[in-house]
Amino acid sequence: MFTFARPLVALLSIVSLVAGTAQAAGLPGTTTPNTPTESTQLTMLTGTILGADGLPQPGVCVFPIANRRLIAVTDARGTFQLQVPTATTQHLQAEYVGLGSTRFDIDGQHPAPVRIVLGR
Repeated sequence: MFTFARPLVALLSIVSLVAGTAQAAGLPGTTTPNTPTESTQLTMLTGTILGADGLPQPGVCVFPIANRRLIAVTDARGTFQLQVPTATTQHLQAEYVGLGSTRFDIDGQHPAPVRIVLGR
């Protein structure tokens, strides 16, 4: 009944391989938008995410609003590390299902460790 599944998977794999090869070759129209380039200076942003009760929150996703593909997840102590472009203000979001989300801005030139309370 599902005899087409393997050829479809093979076709999708080939398409992905060809697209990846074209992108690696630098062909026009194959760049990925919102991906830092080699010339982009990056800095490491660190911080801690707390719940409304003041306790560290593990498993919280932290990401730039403009590029949700760059993501960090808090560890057991509620801390995270995320590389962000230097010299620009970043609009970030911390989100955890059930606890809510919080948006915040950081200065890329002077990224001090941040301390965010979810839901505020």
